[in-house]
Amino acid sequence: MNPGLTLMPQILTEAEIENISAESADLSTTAWPIIKNLLYPNLTDKDQLIIFCNHEGYTLGILSSPQVLDLCSRMNISQGACFREEICGTNAIALSMLLQKKVAIRGEQHYCQLFKDWSCVAAPIRSPGGNIIGLLDVSMDCEKGLENIPALVQLAVQYIEKMYEEKLMSRLTPPINPVSPELLLKLKILSIREKDVLLLLIKGWTENQIADEMQISKETVKTLKKRAFKKLSINSKIEFFNIIRELTPYLNTLCSKRGT
Repeated sequence: MNPGLTLMPQILTEAEIENISAESADLSTTAWPIIKNLLYPNLTDKDQLIIFCNHEGYTLGILSSPQVLDLCSRMNISQGACFREEICGTNAIALSMLLQKKVAIRGEQHYCQLFKDWSCVAAPIRSPGGNIIGLLDVSMDCEKGLENIPALVQLAVQYIEKMYEEKLMSRLTPPINPVSPELLLKLKILSIREKDVLLLLIKGWTENQIADEMQISKETVKTLKKRAFKKLSINSKIEFFNIIRELTPYLNTLCSKRGT
């Protein structure tokens, strides 16, 4: 790692950005309105920078004044930039991923020159099951004090987590009408691993997290998901949530016990 680094060295392709955006769609649609309408307006300095990442440290969105956004563009800090430590050295997002808690880093504590002019506060965003599904960072001029930024970041994260859980729970509301025999029959032809994948998907887990939990490859997760969707005649995300909302009580009793 070059301590003289002045540009973000790794940016995803447009296709890769579309992929991670799709995987984090539920989180993004929950978090971004809170970031834009509640967190940013409460920052005392509109030049302060908000960076919103997925659980792997890839940028999903940034928000600041036009001047700062222009500076970020020239530094390659944009959607698809990666903040993991092996990519750009010690920074608040990378450290928050590692320690799995809120952290603050001042300018001189950064490893690379790229971040030396910034002081940053970052915190993980967790799913109801406790898994990190995203990260929120607020950065500012290193000559200015952090003041109330740690508290604002924590409040924003807590509100995002609350609204995200409510979004997931709204899909798990028990149906008014009983499940049709045809739908239950389709459930019975699913393998245990296919049921496990469906249950973790409905809880908001990403394919990578499911792969880690089930100790299988991401490609195997995709295959299990594809097979389950075909058996249940699911052709879209909307159909997935409509059907799984009905089947979730049965999935919970028929899936293998993973403590999730």
